Amino acid sequence: MPAPPPIPPPRRNWAAPAQRSEPRLCLGILLAFSRSRQYCSAASRASALGHLPWIEEKLDRLPNHMDRDTRLAWLLLLLLTLPWGAPENAVQVLTNVTGILGGSTTLVCTLTAKKDVSIIQVTWTKLKNGFHTVAVFHYTKGPSITDSERMKFLATKMDKELWNASLAISNLGVEDEGNYQCQFATYPDGSKSATTKLRVLARPTTTAKALTPSPTSERQVVAQCISTGGRPAPQIKWLSDVNGTIHEDQKPGPQLGTITVTNSFLLEPSRQADGKNITCQVEHETLRHPDLQTVTLSTVYPPDVSISGYDSNWYPGRTNVTLTCDAQSKPKPTSYEWSTTTGPLPNTTEAQGNQLQIPIVDKDSINNVTFVCNVINAVGSGQYQVTVLVKEPELPLNSGLGTGDITAIACTIIAAAFLVSSAFLLYKRGLFERFRSRPRSSETTYTPVNNGNCIRDTEMNGMR
Repeated sequence: MPAPPPIPPPRRNWAAPAQRSEPRLCLGILLAFSRSRQYCSAASRASALGHLPWIEEKLDRLPNHMDRDTRLAWLLLLLLTLPWGAPENAVQVLTNVTGILGGSTTLVCTLTAKKDVSIIQVTWTKLKNGFHTVAVFHYTKGPSITDSERMKFLATKMDKELWNASLAISNLGVEDEGNYQCQFATYPDGSKSATTKLRVLARPTTTAKALTPSPTSERQVVAQCISTGGRPAPQIKWLSDVNGTIHEDQKPGPQLGTITVTNSFLLEPSRQADGKNITCQVEHETLRHPDLQTVTLSTVYPPDVSISGYDSNWYPGRTNVTLTCDAQSKPKPTSYEWSTTTGPLPNTTEAQGNQLQIPIVDKDSINNVTFVCNVINAVGSGQYQVTVLVKEPELPLNSGLGTGDITAIACTIIAAAFLVSSAFLLYKRGLFERFRSRPRSSETTYTPVNNGNCIRDTEMNGMR
C-alpha cells in the first residue's frame, strides 16, 4: 500500500479557546436575526463578518436542485465547521433527511479534524439486512458509484478545508428510503463514521365531490374526499355543522409505496342538510398548510307539509273559501290526498290537487271537522291537519271603515252642524228684527175711533 500523501500545514491561525465561542455565536445571530448589535461586542461582530465571504463561497458551490430546508441545514453545518479553533475529529451529518418521491435530495456528510489527518477513502453504505455499498470516493482512484445516473458526490476532490463527502440523489424512489452510513478512512486516526436516515415522501393530490342522492330515506354516502398517491397516508377530516358519520378506505396508490385514501361522509337525508356546505381537510407533512376542499350537499327528503287558508273567521254563508296544502320535498310530490279524521270529506267540499275548495260554508257539515292532507313523493310521505270552527257572525267592535269613509262621514257631520248653526243664526236674527220693529212700552198709540163701535175701539186702544 503506498504511503499516504503529505499533510499540508494548517492555513489558519487557530484562535485561543477563550475567544472562540462569542464570534461563532455572533455569526449565527448575524445570519439568523441581523440584530447583532444588542447581543455581540464590536470585536465579535468584526470577527464574524470576516467569515461571511467564506460562507457565501461555500453556499454558491451547492447544487441548484437543493431545496430551501437542505440549504439551511448546510448553513448550520458550515457554522459548525468554521475554523474558530481546532475542530473536533468527527463526522458531521444531518440525522434526518427527507425527499419527495421523484425529486432530489442530498445526504450531507463532512469531516472535521482536531489535528492533521489524511483522508484515504469515503464510503457510503446502506443499512438494510446488512451493509450494502452505495458509493466510494478514493483519494487516488476518485468516485465509484453503483447507480451513477442518479447519485453523485458533491465534491470533485478532497477539499482540505471542508472535507465534503455529501451524496446527491435524484429521481428518488421508495427503495431509496432507509439508514445510510457515511464513513471516512483517515490516516493515522483510522475510520470515523456517522449515520443519517432518509425518508421518501409523496405529496398527495386531493379531490372532493358531492354525490347524487338515491331516492331513499336510509343513511347514505352524500360526499367523498379522495387523497391520491400520498406517502405516508394523509390525515382526512370533515369540517361541518351537519351531523354525519365517517367511513375511510385505503388502497395502494398509483406509484409504488404510495397510498390512496377515500373518506366518505354519510347521513340520513333531511331538509336541513340539503344545500349545506361541508369542507374536507387534508393534512400531510409535505403540505405547508392543510388542503381544504368544500362541497355543497344535495340530499333527498320526504314532504314537509303545512295547510294555509283557515283564518278562524268562518261563519255560515261565507263563500269561496279554500284550504291549500303546502309541501316542501325533494323530489317533488307525486300526489296529494285529502281526508278527515272521521272519514271521507263532507259533500260540501271539493278536493282539487293540493287545494280543498268550499263554495259555501255550512255549519252543519264542516263545523269542528279536522281536515287532513297527506303528501307523497319518491322518498316517503308527510301529512298535516287543521280543525275548522264555524261561528255565528258577530257585530265587530271595529267597523272596519277605511280612512276615506271616516273622512267622508266626518265632513258630512261638520256640514250638517254648519247648516244647523246657520239656520239657528238666521232664526235668531229674524226674531231680533221683529223685536226691534215693535213700539216701546212708554209710548201710547191711538187709533181713530170708530163711530159705530166706540166701546170696542176704546178697549182695543186700552189693550195696546
